[in-house]
Amino acid sequence: MQRPQGSSRSNSRSVWHEKRTIYRGLVRLQSYVEPSVAERVDKFCAATGLSESALIKSSVCKYLDGTSDATLLLRRLDRIGRAIERGHRDHAFHSEAFAVFVRLWLAHTPSLPEDAKRAARMSAESRYKQFVEHVVQQFSGAKRFLDDLPQESLADETELVAIGGSATDSKVRK
Repeated sequence: MQRPQGSSRSNSRSVWHEKRTIYRGLVRLQSYVEPSVAERVDKFCAATGLSESALIKSSVCKYLDGTSDATLLLRRLDRIGRAIERGHRDHAFHSEAFAVFVRLWLAHTPSLPEDAKRAARMSAESRYKQFVEHVVQQFSGAKRFLDDLPQESLADETELVAIGGSATDSKVRK
């Protein structure tokens, strides 16, 4: 198809409103698709009771807005992945803190003679109950020890949009 001299594609796109008529606040778009696609659209519309216009409008909006189910699932998976990473980090921290505590406890706690072990066990039980009460009190409060630790950012919003966009782009190319 030959274009008239002096016209360019970008110029013709920028004045679309001059070539298309507006009827009841809507612009008519026409495009061609394979017969198999048209048949699928007809069957879907018949099954769901949607008009072709409503189906095409929602599909185009989803495509242009990047709100397809696949994109939303990828965003949720990214969020879940970051939560799992935080869980792994917290678990590793707790394991290391416990190991340090046990080493220090063994290094600074002397062995007891047999006659003092009974009194030590009773004292340990009492101290353990106090410890458990303190942990319950801390755990039920709003401030936790892990909140004091620096948070590692796995990705910011721009990176997530880029990841979501590249996943959508690769899906479209296929």
